[in-house]
Amino acid sequence: MDLEKKSSSNVMRAAEILMALGDANPPGLTLSDLATRLDDAKSAVHRALVALSQFGLVEQTGRRGAYRLGPGIYALANKSHSINDMVNFFRPSLIAISAETGLSSYLMVRSGLDSVCLDFALGTSPIQALFEGIGGRLPLGVGLGGVCVLAQMDAGARDKILEINADRYRQWHVTAETIVAEIAMLKRDGYVVGSRKNSNGDLKTIAFPAEKAGAYNSQAGISLLVPNEIDPAETAAIVGKVRNYLK
Repeated sequence: MDLEKKSSSNVMRAAEILMALGDANPPGLTLSDLATRLDDAKSAVHRALVALSQFGLVEQTGRRGAYRLGPGIYALANKSHSINDMVNFFRPSLIAISAETGLSSYLMVRSGLDSVCLDFALGTSPIQALFEGIGGRLPLGVGLGGVCVLAQMDAGARDKILEINADRYRQWHVTAETIVAEIAMLKRDGYVVGSRKNSNGDLKTIAFPAEKAGAYNSQAGISLLVPNEIDPAETAAIVGKVRNYLK
């Protein structure tokens, strides 16, 4: 265990536990699992779990000794009017975009160093995203929805995130240079097109800042999964259709 971990605050430990449980499968994680993931002492992790459970933020699952996120998390999430308002505002656009284009569309927003999916609408095209549904997370910039978020941030904050996420980008076969070039494309054209690698090969995406003139502006992006063989004319047609719903 490194010195930084030994000296981490109780708040940091609790936050790391919640993030780990949020990424876990439905059966949850045991105390040993959590201690290993956090590189922390079991006794310290257990104290944090007890405190979190008192507020309903974590709970034990049917699997003896395992923990998962508790109902308190969802109660807090549903009280976040800004998030709910954003989802409700853009949901009709997502549905309409996917219905007209046949492509799956995703509303992505910043969550710390990641982008997280708040909502999506499935299209008829069977293309698998890099994450699974609402709550799915990617390091900011791995998905093109996250590139849109980075493009809307001030340069200093954006550069710091690119620096911190550098090791994580390598795991996804993405470079900071690629992300910077995509940000430049977005600022020039108002949208960005790019590819990422997944288990099935390359995944191509078109993404737009999630904003409507005079109505809603946020550090969020709307991304669409498109066929790899899409040509420029088809891309232009999709861009035109999406822009009709973001005016």
